[in-house]
Amino acid sequence: MATSKISENRILEIYTEAKRRMNLWLSHSTFDEMTVMGSQLRFDMALGLYGGYPFEKPEWMKDKAFNNFITESEFNTSEYQEIINQLFEKAGKN
Repeated sequence: MATSKISENRILEIYTEAKRRMNLWLSHSTFDEMTVMGSQLRFDMALGLYGGYPFEKPEWMKDKAFNNFITESEFNTSEYQEIINQLFEKAGKN
């Protein structure tokens, strides 16, 4: 894993955007549907922060900005992984 760091402001921006996307997903489907039965990798892919949503976008997503939001260097940091871990755990409890 890369050792580059993300600034505190950027961490907050990424967290806020990831949470927005997660909440949109969960307002249109279940956690199991979003994650294909609990896969954290599919959760990360569903948020589409790196590279955008990789599959055909459902109708509800098309005007909701599920495009690329982070860089490859941000994607490869422990800070990004911690954001995904926190949100995945939070979403799985609801």
